[in-house]
Parts: sequence; structure tokens; C-alpha cells
Amino acid sequence: MNNKPKVFRLFAIFCGLLGLVAQSFASPEKRNDEVVERKVQQLIAKMTLAEKISMVHASGKFHVNAIPRLGIPELWLSDGPHGVRYQIERDSWSPAGWDNDYSTYLPHLTSVAASWDPEMASLHGHVLGAEARDRQKDIILGPGVNLARLPLYGRNFEYMGEDPFLAASLVVPVVKAIQSHDVAANAKHYALNTQELNRIGVNAMPDERTLREVYLPAFEAAVKQGGVYSIMGAYNEYFGTNANQSKHLVKEILKQEWGFDGVLLTDWNVDINTYDAAMNGLDLEMGTEAKSYDDYYFAKPLLNQIKAGKIPEHVLDDKVSRVLRLMYRVGLFDKNRKQGQRNTKTHQLNARKIAEAGVVLLKNTDNVLPLSNSVKSVLVLGPNADKIHGLGGGSSEVKTPYEITPLQGLNNKLGNATSINVMRAKSAGVMPIAADYISSRHWTGTPAWTFKRYADATNTQLVEENWIVNCQYKASDNTVEQYIEMSASISPKDTGKHIFKVIGDGQLTLSVNGKQVLHEQLANGDVVEYQQALTVGKQYQVSLSYVGKEHFTIGLQTPNALFTEESIYLAAAKEADAVIYVGGLTHADDREAIDRSDMKLPGNQDEVIAKLLKTNPNTVILLVAGSAVEMPWAEQAKAIVWGWYGGMEAGNAFANVLFGDVNPSGKMPIVLPKNLAQTAPIMLNDYNAQTSKYSEGVFIGHRWLEKQSLSPLFPFGHGLSYTQFSYGKAQLSAQNFTKNKPFTVTLPVTNTGKKAGSEVVQLYLQDVEASVQRPIKELKGFKKVYLLPGETKLVSIDLTLRDLSFWHTGNNDWLAERGQFIVHLGASHKDIRQVARFTLN
Repeated sequence: MNNKPKVFRLFAIFCGLLGLVAQSFASPEKRNDEVVERKVQQLIAKMTLAEKISMVHASGKFHVNAIPRLGIPELWLSDGPHGVRYQIERDSWSPAGWDNDYSTYLPHLTSVAASWDPEMASLHGHVLGAEARDRQKDIILGPGVNLARLPLYGRNFEYMGEDPFLAASLVVPVVKAIQSHDVAANAKHYALNTQELNRIGVNAMPDERTLREVYLPAFEAAVKQGGVYSIMGAYNEYFGTNANQSKHLVKEILKQEWGFDGVLLTDWNVDINTYDAAMNGLDLEMGTEAKSYDDYYFAKPLLNQIKAGKIPEHVLDDKVSRVLRLMYRVGLFDKNRKQGQRNTKTHQLNARKIAEAGVVLLKNTDNVLPLSNSVKSVLVLGPNADKIHGLGGGSSEVKTPYEITPLQGLNNKLGNATSINVMRAKSAGVMPIAADYISSRHWTGTPAWTFKRYADATNTQLVEENWIVNCQYKASDNTVEQYIEMSASISPKDTGKHIFKVIGDGQLTLSVNGKQVLHEQLANGDVVEYQQALTVGKQYQVSLSYVGKEHFTIGLQTPNALFTEESIYLAAAKEADAVIYVGGLTHADDREAIDRSDMKLPGNQDEVIAKLLKTNPNTVILLVAGSAVEMPWAEQAKAIVWGWYGGMEAGNAFANVLFGDVNPSGKMPIVLPKNLAQTAPIMLNDYNAQTSKYSEGVFIGHRWLEKQSLSPLFPFGHGLSYTQFSYGKAQLSAQNFTKNKPFTVTLPVTNTGKKAGSEVVQLYLQDVEASVQRPIKELKGFKKVYLLPGETKLVSIDLTLRDLSFWHTGNNDWLAERGQFIVHLGASHKDIRQVARFTLN
């Protein structure tokens, strides 16, 4: 009798262990491919044709139909890739109005790319996956891996830079991390989405080698190495047909050659047709401008073509099997599916860690940085000083619990012991009406003006309709008469006298609330004014008509000026212990659907920066942007920092770098050309709304500048530190590269400075004599290494036969030619420290 309790306890422990084992092996549907395939086919066999059809098109803005009869739940998607987007209504683009759909706002993927660190990429994916799972999402629409071919591209900020090897290396850890949380990652946009100018209609026509070597490697890595569960097709055409229904891109490469067994889904409102999309491999249609979901191309039209025998039913079965396979993989049929976490302190600290790792120190003459914590007075200027970015940019917007601006970060860092003076700098002349007053919005969330251009003075034949951020216009061709109309809704911040100012050349007509208040013929930059009392809380519709060949600007003088006069802020800059100008771009510039018109900093930033540097040469320039900008003042600046869109903890991350609590280790994932004219698409006249021929071939970004012997402003891979690193002699594992043997490049790196820090060793490969024209140096490896002062570590980078290869169009395969190769090892594309040679026999 006395042994019964002990036996009971042992039995209970045994049962508990069995339960743990059972739980660890639970849901074989999700973990065993053979079981998954059997379950998928069993479900398909039970489906009616109509039920199959319901699985390949959306039944809401972000979900796919459930089939309760068979126990198939709804499949839910959400925008990413920098956080889980706030909830959208089931059948409209309006916010659902939830109060519990806040998410961690992560640094943008450009910042991840700037870290050159797979660990940061993985960390980003883990936060995104866990939060998507907590929001009950099954597919998160990210990561994005299109390349920054052109600095003007509106969506550069969402992606991983311009280099195919860098993007391919970092997409894999992001995908794996997301999917470890029972959420499908979604690599996008497949393929060649490199401009927003006419993004739905532009026809991409690269040669096959350019396609394979530059624009597909990141997608290929996501499929072959990352095992990505889903891919989103691009808006653009590929050789005359939409990329989603391209036989070559989808059927031949993605599915047959790479063996992708996941779901290819469309973006929203894509130019496809039923037959081509169905037969060439599209699986899921998510958004189409139709009155009913039944009118989608993959709804009744697909059903009718199958019934008519035009499309075999097995084509539909394959699509349904892919959707079901994804559902099993993410655990939709699994009672033990992971639950996820959201808005945790750990996620927020991880967001800061990623942001810090991506900050790039571009220039630091005379060791202006780091700033001392003992400074008594700091002057902060610039349009991004107190700007938040989470709810802008388009589909990547995030509703976040908080967002630390650079100004808040400085306040958090310095506290009350330091006087922080904040000013908005005003230049001479008429400035465009500040965005603070614009209540009309582009759908991406940006304050904006509607812009219409007509064929003639009758304003009946519309040539162009768009949105622009500033009430400012400059004709691209001053030999042709322009007929322009612009309008916006203005919300005054004060009650009282407001003065509208118009400067320009040409005939201008200004109206307020439909009443014409100015009608003038201006020349040589004449300025005319109109005064009106405006009331806070009311909205005023302001419109302007322009006929001319030059330019115009609309300004607004308000009772309480937002901007500080030049003499005042320059005097303050002369007296302050430290001056920090936080400029760059915003999501008025970096945004989905629209490309920038030039590479210049918007507004009057260049003028203000130049005057600040003349007054105080130690002024620190901190740029927040996702695309390259011109810096005509760069030579005069001593300290330039590139911060990207750093997420909810951006301000704290920037302050930690500026004041030395974090040693910057980011490297540029894009080249910074001196001006737009240096870029290949502009130099080759290959940027327009109709066709992109990718005339530069494989010479994207930094490769093009090197080919043309052009010096960039800052090279690809560039980034300084508050310490210094020396590179020892490079060693090769062999002098001859043999196909089936490992080949490793090793070199010692030493921290020769006084601060701990990280260096990114970059390996560029040169094919000395090839049968085709190859880039002089191609990135083929990198390794980030952390070193204490005086510490030395060996860095090893492996090379594969694929790294030595180019795409041979004759063989339609990768080819590594025999001969000599040069390994270039350095701190950037231009800063090469060690060189070694080997031979491929």
C-alpha cells in the first residue's frame, strides 16, 4: 500500500513525458512532406469544382475563402515587410478601426542590408514572424528583394540594396526566421520591378544573362536555400506580358528549373488575363479591380474556361494543392500551432539593435564624432528632426505603439543637463507651403497635391494625372508650353492673416475655395501676393492653373511662423556646442507608386546645409533616406551619417551612434553617385514609362561606375568606424580551384584603435580574362567580425563554382571558364586592402 503513491507519481511523470514527446511530434501534417501531400490530395479529391475555384482567388482584401464543409479555414495575409500592417476592412481599403492592431515598427530592409549581417536579417525575420503569428496572419508580404537599379525608384527603401549577392545572402535568414514562427514569408516582387513610373504597364526587356546574374539571384536563394513558401509577382510586364503570367519567368524558371512548390500570388490590381495566368503558373489572384470577387480572373472566368475545356482541371488542382500545402506548412490545421508575440520589450530592443547595426558613418574628418555627452548646448535643425515615418510609404506602413524621432532620441540621451534648441530653417525667397498645412493625402499616407497636365489651354485632354508633394513645379522641357492644374486642401494652424505668395514664370491663376484671387502673367521670377484671414479648424481648397514653359511655387506666410529666419539659426549655430542637421528624404519622396523626379534633397536643404557648414564646419549631417541623394556640400562637411528609416527605435539608435555608445559598423548597400547623370539608366536614356531594356546589362549601380571610370561620392560597401582595422596577408586554401573541393580565403583582421567595433570584410572577385564582358569586381563574399581593441581574428570566406560563373546564353546554364581569378579583399568596393590570385583549371 505504501508503494502506490510512488508508483502513481512515476506513472504520472511517465505520462507527462509521453505527452511532451507526443506534442513535439504533433501535427505530422506540418512536419512530414509525405503526409502533407497525402492530406492535400485527399482534400482535393473531396472538393467540388466551385470549391477549388474559391481557393485560388481572394474573397476579401486580405484573405482567401474558407470551406467549412471540409474543415478548411480562411487564409489570411498581411502587408509587411517592416511590421504587420494595421487591420484593413474585409472588403475595402479602409482601416478597420481596431485598437489592438499595433505592431513593432522595424527598421526598413535597406537598414538590414546596410548591416551586412545575416544575424540582423534573422533577427528582423523573427520579430516579423512572431508578430504576424500573434495577429493571426498566415502569410506576411515580405521580404522585398527587388534591386535599386535607379536612385529615383520609389520603393528602394523597402528592399536590400543594389547588389544581387548581398540581397541573396540576406534574404535567406529573413525567410527562414519568419517561417520558423508558422507564418509563410513572401519574397516580392518577382521580377524586375525596378521603377514605379507606370509600374503596371512598363515592359522590362533585359537580356537573359542580365536577368539571371542580377535580378533573379535573390529570388533563387529564397526558393532554393530559404525554402520560401510564397512569392508575389511584379506589376510590370516582361517581354510584353505581365510578369505573373510569363511562361519563362514562372513556369520555366521558378517552378520547373528551381522546383518552387509554394504559392505564386499576385499583387493587388495586376494586369493579367485568365488563360495565360492559369496556364503559365500563377496560383492565387489576390486583388483585381472588379465589382465582385466572382468577377476575378481566377473566379467565374476560370471556372467557365475549365468547363469549356480550354483549361484542364489538373491545372487548377495544382494551384489548389499549392495553397493547401502552404496552409499545412504554417500549421493552419494544427491545434499546437505557435501563438506568436507582439509589441514586447524584446522586440522593441531588437528593433533598436537592427537600426544601430545599419547606421553608416560616411565621413568623420577631425574625429568630429562621436559627440561628447558633456555638451551643454545642442542646436537641432532639419525636416527629419522630429518626423515620424511609420505610417507612410504605401503598403509597408505600420501602426506602431510609439516611434522615437531623432529629436526624442537626443532628449532621451542627454536629459535635462543639456540645452537642446530646435529650429526649422527658412531660406530666402518663397518656400513651398509646408506639409504641416496639407490635409489632402495620397493613398500612401503622404500629404500631397493633385497634379494634372493637359494637352492645351482648354484643359479637356488630360495627358498626365498624378500626386506631388510640394506645391512647386519645374518644366523638364522649357521649349514646350505646359498646361498644369494643381489643388490641395489646406488646414491652417492659427486663426488670422495668411498671405499666399506665388513666384514663377508664366500665366498663373490662384483660387481659394473656388474663388479666383490671383490671375497674373509673371516673368523673371516675379512674386505676387494674396492676403486672406483663415480660421483654425476649417479646411480651404487651394488650386492653381499654370500656362508656361518654366516654373512656379506657391508659398504661405502664416501668423505664427513655423520657420526660423536665416540670421537667427546661423547665429545659434555659431554659438552651440554641437549642431546636428537631420535631413534627407521622407515618405513624401520614398514611396510606393511614384518615383522621385530627381536625386536632390527636397526643399531648401542643400542651401541650409551649405550655410550651416560655412558658419559651423563641425555641423553633423544625419541623413534619413532609403535612396541615394546628391550632396553638393559633401566636401565641406566633416561629419556625415546615413541613418535610413530606422523603425520605432530610430531616434534612440541614432543618438547612441552620434554619442559613441554604439560604434557604427554599417556599410552602404548602394553606391552614392555624385549626381543622377552618373547612373546607367539615365546615361543610357533607359528610364521611361514604356520600356526598360536594361541596356547596362550586368553593370548595375557600383559596377557601372567602375566600368565607366566614374568616381562615386561614396562607394558601395563604404562605412567608417570610431576605431581602425588592419588587414593581414590573405591566404588561399589552394592555388588551383578544383570543382568538387572546398575553396577558402582567409586573412587576419586586427582592431588597431582604442574602441571595440565591427568590420565587414568584403570579397570581390575578378575574372581576369573572360569570353564575355564581366564587372571588374563582383561581390562574392563578406563576413562581419567584432573585435576588441588590439584583438585579431581570422576571417574565412568560402567560394563556390557558382561564384566564379556567369550565365552562358549559348548553354543556357552557369559557366565558370578556366583561367586566372583575382580575389580583392577590402573595407569597401573602392577600399581594397589585400589581393590574391588563383587559377581555375
